[in-house]
Amino acid sequence: MHAGGGTDEATVGATVGVATALDDLKSRGSALLIVGSVPQDVYGRVSACLLGENGDEDRRRLVVKRGPEADSRFDRIESWTPEWTRIFSYDVDARSATDAAGATGAGSSFDPDGPDAPSSPTAPSPIESDAGPFDAYSRRQGPEDVTVTIRGSIAELGVEIGTAIREFDAVAGGLDPAELRVALDCVAPLLSEYDRRTVFRFLHVLANDIRSVGGMGHVRVPEPLESEIVRLLAPLFDAVVELRLDGREPQQRWHLRDADLSSEWLPIESRA
Repeated sequence: MHAGGGTDEATVGATVGVATALDDLKSRGSALLIVGSVPQDVYGRVSACLLGENGDEDRRRLVVKRGPEADSRFDRIESWTPEWTRIFSYDVDARSATDAAGATGAGSSFDPDGPDAPSSPTAPSPIESDAGPFDAYSRRQGPEDVTVTIRGSIAELGVEIGTAIREFDAVAGGLDPAELRVALDCVAPLLSEYDRRTVFRFLHVLANDIRSVGGMGHVRVPEPLESEIVRLLAPLFDAVVELRLDGREPQQRWHLRDADLSSEWLPIESRA
């Protein structure tokens, strides 16, 4: 990573340290937290870069997003078969409507310690979707053909993500470091439906699932770095990527947890 800026010894040392730490994250698997109150298109540019460019033909990608809206990140993806790309559209509103229709006086929030909780975060659980099993996807070239709409609970969403990661690993015969790229964009709606403890546990399992196959994942929380929710979730991640607009210029700054280092503010086009 090129950090730019001054050339004094401290700056050069920090730049080298950040670049080394990022190389380490790629080699051993990592989970990144993307924060900052910026427009969707700014986050989309960063996310597209982290998911890999068109030339990165060896990348396998899993994107978990809210709703069926068009997504410019997909313009950079060319491999539209399920062994390379999967998109989960998490329908929080539909899940809420289903919960409300079936309520019997209890609250609609999922209680991870309640009687209906799954025995483990990765235990099989039924889930409603618009497509069949992994090998039943169409082979046509387009994001709509590898998209599944998920209407289950947060626990069931976690099961689906964990299953997809294991299937990618099996199809690849063992994933190479940083071959799998994962993006999760629906933390904000999850926080509107579930308590923070439940979302924390969900993200903890997600981050470990990604690391277990040497993947690189990123999770968006559109809140400032100093916000309470970011401070709560940051320890789950290997790095926090902070986004801002400097006038009209979108910028990013990386904070590496284990290395205890931060980059300077960089243009969004800089790649890790």
